Amino acid sequence: MKKYRIIFHIDLNAFYASCEEAEDPKLKNHPIGIAKNSDRGILTTANYEARKYGVTSAMNVYEAKKRCPHIKIVPPNFTLYEEKSRLFFEYLETITEKLEPASIDEGYLDVTEDLQGLHPLELAEKIQAHLLKEYQLPASIGIAPNPFLAKMASDMKKPLGITVLRKRDVKEKLWPLPIENMHGIGKKTVPDLKLIGIHTIKDLANYENHHTLSRFLGNQTNAFFDKAWGNDSRLVDPTRAETIHSIGNSKTYEGFLHDYESAVKALDQLTQTVIKRLHKHERASKTITVQVRFNDFTQHSKNFSLEYHTSDFDIIFELVEDLFDQLFEEKPIHLLGVSAGNLAKEETLFKQLNIFEAKESMPKEEQLDKILESINANYPKNLLKKGFKK
Repeated sequence: MKKYRIIFHIDLNAFYASCEEAEDPKLKNHPIGIAKNSDRGILTTANYEARKYGVTSAMNVYEAKKRCPHIKIVPPNFTLYEEKSRLFFEYLETITEKLEPASIDEGYLDVTEDLQGLHPLELAEKIQAHLLKEYQLPASIGIAPNPFLAKMASDMKKPLGITVLRKRDVKEKLWPLPIENMHGIGKKTVPDLKLIGIHTIKDLANYENHHTLSRFLGNQTNAFFDKAWGNDSRLVDPTRAETIHSIGNSKTYEGFLHDYESAVKALDQLTQTVIKRLHKHERASKTITVQVRFNDFTQHSKNFSLEYHTSDFDIIFELVEDLFDQLFEEKPIHLLGVSAGNLAKEETLFKQLNIFEAKESMPKEEQLDKILESINANYPKNLLKKGFKK
C-alpha cells in the first residue's frame, strides 16, 4: 500500500507587524502598517486590524491613511525580523530535519516520519501554540500530501488557521479559487490567462489547448496543469534553502539597561552569539550593524563595512563598541541588536588568499579561535584561552 507523504507549510501571519507587536504590546489590537513614515512610503505589510479597513501590503502610506486615518506607521526593523525568523526556523528544526525555508517567514516540513506519535492535526496545533506562546508569532499551517497543496492550504485560513487539503478535496476546495490565488501564477500572467477564458483553477485544470497555454506559462505549462489537479512530485529539500545574507542577534531588556557598562556587557554576549553562528554556518562578515532601542521606543542603528571579511571576535567586538559609542544616549535601553552582514563562505575566502591578503584576513588567528571554541564547548566553563606574547 502506497504511503502518502505528510507535508506542512507553515506561514507566519503578517510577520513584520507581528514582530513589532511582540516587541511593543501597545501595538496589539491597533491598526499598524510597516513602512517609512512618508506619504510616498510603501507598506511592506499591515496587521489584520488594518486590513479590516482595506489596507494591504504594497499600498502607499497616503492611501493607507485615507482608508484608516488612525493607522500607526511603524518603520521597518530588519534586525528584529531576522532574529525572530532565526528563532522560528530553529524551533522547526526540533520538529524535523526535513525542513525547507521558503522565505524569511515560511517553510515546508516533511513530517511523514516525524509525527512524534501524534496525529498530523495534533502536531500542527502543537507547533502553532508554541510559536504563539514563546515568540508571539501567529501562524497558519497547511497539511497536505505535497508542497503545492500544503502551500495552498495554509493560505485558506488566516490568521491562525490549520487546513487539511487532500487530493480528494481538490475539485471541491481548490478548483473554485480564482486563478490569481494559485501559487506560482504571477500578477502579469493573470490578465493573459483570463483573456483565453481561464478565470479559476478549474478552468486551468480543464483547458485542453496546451500549445496556447505554453505561450503564457512557458516551460512550466505541464507543471501548472499537474498542480491544478493536485499533483506535485517535488520533495521537501533542506539544501534548497536561500543563501544566508546576514546573521544577527537581538535582545529585549524588560527591566531596561540603565548604564553604559551594562550595555557593553550585553553587547559582548550578543556578539559572542553572532560569532558562534558565523562559525556554525562557516561564514565571515564584512559589514557590522548595531541597533539600539530606548525606553521611549526611539530606535537607531549604525553600520560599518570593513575592507576584508572576518569572523574574529576581537575585531568584530571592537567595531561593535565603536558603533555603540556613536549611538549611546543617557536613556534606559530597551533593546540591543548586533548583526553581521555582507557574508561570504570562509572556505572560499581561504582558497582566494594570496600573500598580500594573508596578514589582513588573519586565517590562523580565526582557526585558533575555532579550535578553542570546539574544545571549550565540551565543558561547562572555558578551560582554554589564548595567551599573549610579552
